[in-house]
Amino acid sequence: MSDRPHPDLAGLGLADVMRGFADPSRLHMVRTMAALGECECSRVYADLGLSKSNASHHIRVLRESGIVRRTQRGNQQYVALRRDELEMRFPGLLDAIVANAEA
Repeated sequence: MSDRPHPDLAGLGLADVMRGFADPSRLHMVRTMAALGECECSRVYADLGLSKSNASHHIRVLRESGIVRRTQRGNQQYVALRRDELEMRFPGLLDAIVANAEA
């Protein structure tokens, strides 16, 4: 499975990043990654009842929005929040999103 390169957050505006948060399933995935840290992609959507193709779409949107970094190790795909990079570009945004998504 090949992806486009992860976007440089310096080239993304706030609207680009917010697009990634604009779906309840993606918000759930972000909350899960915030709690677990880097994990296998399947763990991020396991309790959502999504098909693998639908989950892949959501992970792609999160990646293209600059929110996550996806890596492959062997046959497994891993995903993690780009927390430090997001904090530098948009201070407090990720914490605010996670806190309000949990409320």
